[in-house]
Amino acid sequence: MTDRSSTNSNFAARLNPNAEQLRHGDLLYTIHELSRLISTHFDKVMEPHNLTRAQWWAIMHIMLNEGQSQSDLARVMQMGRSAAGKLLDRLEAKGWIERRPDEGDQRLLRVFLLEGVAPVFDAIVSGGPPLFETLLDGLSEEEERAILSGLGKIRANAERAAGVNGRASWL
Repeated sequence: MTDRSSTNSNFAARLNPNAEQLRHGDLLYTIHELSRLISTHFDKVMEPHNLTRAQWWAIMHIMLNEGQSQSDLARVMQMGRSAAGKLLDRLEAKGWIERRPDEGDQRLLRVFLLEGVAPVFDAIVSGGPPLFETLLDGLSEEEERAILSGLGKIRANAERAAGVNGRASWL
């Protein structure tokens, strides 16, 4: 029987990444981990407002695509129709959205924000500056712009590779 460290060494030897592969891998892994950490921090900040990351994400997509059908919204959010429907059920139960039948096809439901979502936007707006201050501490405006530019290029490449149309930023 082979011990675990020997097996791990064998796999590492097979990979034999060069410096460029290591740098690229480190960059993409860091982006992934950063996304997870930002989401975790956001959840903590929004917990008193009874807002989850998934709900915030859906609300932002609805704001950018208000009046789209439930199915089209699921596609834009890259979710299954059933999962999107359950998420929309929760938002509707909170009085944040409304699904209305399409005028031309009663089978289609179109999704709209309701006035009840206003406190959610207030919480996001008031929670933003402390979150930005905490997470962007030590970055100059120039560094922030350079990072944003680089991430924009990575996003465009990823969207192209995935065959996904670019989506507008919510800012």
